Amino acid sequence: MSIKAEYRDGVFAPLHEVEEPTAGEVYEVFSEGELKRLAANLPWLKDSERSFEFWENEEDAVYDSL
Repeated sequence: MSIKAEYRDGVFAPLHEVEEPTAGEVYEVFSEGELKRLAANLPWLKDSERSFEFWENEEDAVYDSL
């Protein structure tokens, strides 16, 4: 789940109501800059999947559902 929040009076306050929040659960709030940086890394991560293609075989398929 991602939420937008603003920082006021030393507290991060959600800008929208969080549906079904769980008491004690920790939510991470990212800045716009952090989200852009994470999105920029997605193509690199997708490209790195090719280095694990050797595991795509019938012999190792039993581990796919773990």
